[in-house]
Amino acid sequence: MQGSFFIIASWVLVFVLMFLRERTKLSFLYLSGILILIICSAYTIDVFSIEINISYIIMIFYISYKISLLSLREQIIHFVKGLIIGMTYSVVTLLSIYDPASFFINEMIIKSFFIIVLCLFLSKSYYDKLRYITIGLVQGELFNYITFESIDFNYVIGDLNWFDTLFFTILLLSGIQYLTKYYSKLSLKNRKLLKI
Repeated sequence: MQGSFFIIASWVLVFVLMFLRERTKLSFLYLSGILILIICSAYTIDVFSIEINISYIIMIFYISYKISLLSLREQIIHFVKGLIIGMTYSVVTLLSIYDPASFFINEMIIKSFFIIVLCLFLSKSYYDKLRYITIGLVQGELFNYITFESIDFNYVIGDLNWFDTLFFTILLLSGIQYLTKYYSKLSLKNRKLLKI
């Protein structure tokens, strides 16, 4: 079902943020942001005969704000690395239309896998990887629109499938980050025990 992963993951995050013991302003800000994304994801607007999801527009403003806080050099680096991810996202989308493997493997999983592999090569910082993923998926969705528009296909920019891919990729990246930290702590404990 389209958008089911996004909706379920969003509501899980909402409940986690609501029941956290540390109720900071930042957690309330994240909570309100996720609720706004959930509400706006059901609506699209027509801009110059281009149908765009409202939550997608919110994501563009959010990532633009985050990028504007960086220096010009870092902004260019983020844009170029995001472009690499965006092109990969767009190519995998087009390949999945004709590729028989997409009948057996979910398109979202394939996209997320390639994006994660690219992110592991593009940066060591977890937060940079998050920014690259978001920038890349925003750009990739625009590439998809341009491609599908050229064959007169009615394409909605930032539909729920896009949010599924975004949330699944971020969840996968966070899982890898958590496992890496866990195993590095475990290996440090083992080294200390061996030294003793």
